[in-house]
Amino acid sequence: MRLLPLAVSIAKNRTGAVPRPSWCTYLVSYRCNARCGMCDSWRLKPGPELTLPEVRTVFGKIGRLDVVRLTGGEPFLRADLGDIAETVMERSQPSVLHITSNGSRPDLIAAFARSFSRPKRLRFLISLDGLATEHDESRGEDATFDTALETVRRLTEVRRERGIDVAVNHTVISAQSVADHAELRARVEALGVDVQSVLAYADSSMYGLKLRGKKAEHLIVPQGYPLHPKLRSANVVGFVEDELARVSKIRSRATRIGKRYYLKGLLSRLNNDRDPAPKPRCVALRSHIRLLPDGRVPVCQFNTETVGSLLTSSFEEVWGSGGPAEDSRRWVDACPGCWAECEVMPSAIYTGDIARLPFDGTSAPLSSSKALTSAPTMSERLVK
Repeated sequence: MRLLPLAVSIAKNRTGAVPRPSWCTYLVSYRCNARCGMCDSWRLKPGPELTLPEVRTVFGKIGRLDVVRLTGGEPFLRADLGDIAETVMERSQPSVLHITSNGSRPDLIAAFARSFSRPKRLRFLISLDGLATEHDESRGEDATFDTALETVRRLTEVRRERGIDVAVNHTVISAQSVADHAELRARVEALGVDVQSVLAYADSSMYGLKLRGKKAEHLIVPQGYPLHPKLRSANVVGFVEDELARVSKIRSRATRIGKRYYLKGLLSRLNNDRDPAPKPRCVALRSHIRLLPDGRVPVCQFNTETVGSLLTSSFEEVWGSGGPAEDSRRWVDACPGCWAECEVMPSAIYTGDIARLPFDGTSAPLSSSKALTSAPTMSERLVK
């Protein structure tokens, strides 16, 4: 971990200045073979995608990064994903290369994991929506529960051989999904794999068909949490309280820190606290950069208006002062803040706010240096 650049980024984020990005979320494709009801990615017209030479150009402009997350859509629908990953590693040298997948292509995913040149930097997060009946009803016949679980099993074999990391994300989408969680966790943990959970949002500007390219300001609220409609009858507060109680069982200490931070903030919002906490300053368009499949740069998960294209413009033209990014940063600064984990964790780390919470629920908060040193490992646990 590059502590000096991290300290500089934290100082700039706290004062409203603009650091170079350290964390990149790259949607390699909108294409998806799942048919999730809570995500319209599969309904979106895919459009152009960066070619391998263009990926090389774009990440050359961005430069050094701490974390790169490759996601979609389903990233393994890109036949050249292995080459993309190696190119990103070469150009930006991230400490963590994180891939979120629905696990629908076990042979391809295992082959990728076995061939990647820097396996100890590779993190997989396989998404499940519940046990077989609920998951398959949600995702469809091309992205089944049994296939995803087989992918997890194969990745554990590669983990023994090459030292990759693998975890499962349970996207909690309904009351039945809540009910499935305990058995799902037991089945996955029997493979020696941690299970984490997130509560599905009502919608998303990144993946919502009607909100694509727009601000989804109705989903960014100063109090509360905009739950997916199928969760309104579920005891989500009790579920999150149970998850918090189990955080200490997560194998990775750094992941425990990150997950406890997220769950505490989630519980605060579900309880409709007037001043929800934690509440880090958002680092969208500062330490966190998102890339759409064609190389354009959107603001964030809930505002997919773009500030330019790193394919056709220089980094300074897209990121620098005086342009569209500056106007969009004013919007970010005025935003009351979301609680989507994929936005929360970079903000928690690159403002240093994650050091404010006790790391085990009882002891004193981490020192800034210890929390910051843990940042790359915490960042491996992202969600779509």
